[in-house]
Amino acid sequence: MKGNLIVAQSGGPTSVINSSLLGVIEEAKRNRRKIKNIYGSLNGIDGIINEAIVDLKKEKKSELKKLRYTPSSILGSVRKCLPSDFNEKIYTIILEVFKKYDIRYFLYIGGNDSMDTVQKLSEFFKKVDYECFVIGVPKTIDNDLVITDHTPGYGSAIKYIANTIKEIYYDTICYSKGRVTVVEIMGRDAGWLTAGSKLANLDDCGPDLIYLPEVAFDIDKFLQDVNEIYAKKHKVLVCVSEGIKDKQGKYIMEQSAYANDNDVFGHMQLGGAASVLTHLVKTKLNLNVRAIELNLPQRCAGHFNSKCDVDEAYMSGAAAVRFAVSGLSGKMVTISRVESKKYKVTYSASDIAEIANKVKTLPTSWIKDGKDLTQEFIDYALPLIEGEERVNYKKGILNFAVLKKILVKRKK
Repeated sequence: MKGNLIVAQSGGPTSVINSSLLGVIEEAKRNRRKIKNIYGSLNGIDGIINEAIVDLKKEKKSELKKLRYTPSSILGSVRKCLPSDFNEKIYTIILEVFKKYDIRYFLYIGGNDSMDTVQKLSEFFKKVDYECFVIGVPKTIDNDLVITDHTPGYGSAIKYIANTIKEIYYDTICYSKGRVTVVEIMGRDAGWLTAGSKLANLDDCGPDLIYLPEVAFDIDKFLQDVNEIYAKKHKVLVCVSEGIKDKQGKYIMEQSAYANDNDVFGHMQLGGAASVLTHLVKTKLNLNVRAIELNLPQRCAGHFNSKCDVDEAYMSGAAAVRFAVSGLSGKMVTISRVESKKYKVTYSASDIAEIANKVKTLPTSWIKDGKDLTQEFIDYALPLIEGEERVNYKKGILNFAVLKKILVKRKK
């Protein structure tokens, strides 16, 4: 069926999510027999509900090319959970908009919660007998989507993390005065990001201790580990996931005065684990200590993009279009490694019902003694950070894409 395609971005941004958008746009242009117009929805599903729809064919080709290395969600993002009841008015509004703009292909670039939207909309359109092909394009620095080997966004994030940790390491060793440095890295239920700090250790310039959410955190053992390493080296570099929990399943950061409220999905807003641990080191061990939160640069540092990651993000977007025009719906693009001497992947369409609302954690067999990573993780992660994407600068400042975002004239 020939109709219009609309693409949107959702959830936390990454440094390569716009490369997926570029893949969607360019592949859609190559499918003129089935795709008439290429629209973008501003701020995820909200743009459809509010008819904030832009014509992506009216963007300059030179600006679109810059999407390969432009971080964050250039169409805007949203954190919105659709209701489970298809009788809710919001579904009627969405259907009316899709019919009004003759939208027959919907691609949603996002992470775990976004795939829940893909599942609900694909089921809803089937229920009301409206022909629209809905495909999810994976995106998350957390690398916690199931079935897929890894997610676009993860490789660039751990490339930033590993290199930043190495830079921090060099800073910590330049003074004779002893110090403990605790670096907090994103990761609620899965330690994939914090595990990436291990890559800085390839030439012994990385963390002494790494703590992940997959293993219960023991404060007494932590203090013992720090004390023992400090006695030998006079320097200790610790990397911790923001989501580390004790044996009772309570977040360590809940002991912080900065503990926040829940978000729209009921998830506790994390941040503060490093502050809690530095306070313990200061009061219990009486050592000089500093807390560092890597925070947002983990997902928006476009200057550290991995070429492998950029390429795979682009190919995931392009594959989503091919799957949609072939008649698939209720699927997400997944990446699989090919068994060979050289790193190689293939792209498939997997059932969204097997992915949405599930979390892939780091294999515990890859965690050593609860505070380190094995060679298996290193072998898994290294190919994902390889290569550097060429980034344009203007007068020394990163030259990112700027889109006009011309709104499509509202249809009656």
